[in-house]
Amino acid sequence: MPRPLPMNYLCANSLDDALAALQRGPRRIVCGATDAYADATASPSGVAWLDVSAVDALQGIAPCGSALRIGAAVTWDQIDQCEHVPTVLREAARTVGSRQIRLRGSLGGNLCHASPAADGMPALLVLDARVTLRGQRGERQLPLSEFVLGRQRTALLPEELLVAVLVESQRPDERTAFIKLAQREASAIAVVAAAVRLRWRDDRTLAHAAIAVGGASEVAVRLRTLESRLEGVPREAVGHLIAETPMPELSPIDDRRGSAALRRHWARVAVERACARCEAPDDGRR
Repeated sequence: MPRPLPMNYLCANSLDDALAALQRGPRRIVCGATDAYADATASPSGVAWLDVSAVDALQGIAPCGSALRIGAAVTWDQIDQCEHVPTVLREAARTVGSRQIRLRGSLGGNLCHASPAADGMPALLVLDARVTLRGQRGERQLPLSEFVLGRQRTALLPEELLVAVLVESQRPDERTAFIKLAQREASAIAVVAAAVRLRWRDDRTLAHAAIAVGGASEVAVRLRTLESRLEGVPREAVGHLIAETPMPELSPIDDRRGSAALRRHWARVAVERACARCEAPDDGRR
């Protein structure tokens, strides 16, 4: 019987160390490794591993100009516990796996894994998130919508790391909410999830709407058609418009967790529930 190959594993102590390792050849990047442990194809001896969970430059949640910078290695539990993070992202953080997963799983790992059902994606999309990517040749930023390209496909180059995510801060006149619908109430992958961000005028009409759905297309998407229809309408008309407005941005599939028809229906239900939770401008939500 052939002897197994030794595991090639490097835990980087700095961003420079991590980038230098990527220059020497391709590596599987892990930060918490919660997705890697569940991947039956991830042979420890079949690939070079790069653990970036100890890199200080990937940590922290702090203001950055008018935005909020969240390091790529920040865990979902840290996001949930930070009062400066907008409500919609904190609510999404609470739905990510089990408590053990949230203590180890990172924001950057969730995005780079690029699952259609990634819990963080809809919330980040309504916050107009941008990603910061770093390589030996410098740094660049992309809108999140241009970073995740498809199922387990991103715009990350082989020599680059995702170092941070920038999100817009929540305004006092905005309300946000996140709804996840799964086949059971316990820890489960979403069938669909929806995030909304509504800004109200004093006359209780909508000044701005940002709505995103995950799990009902290859990548989570903003519902631009519905957003445009909702802006300027009074509170009492919101539910009616959601029920009747087409959602052409969605392209759900049939799989073992739900049919395409179920996903279309649940996407509309999730959006309705999320909007209902934050439609009143004086309901105390942020």
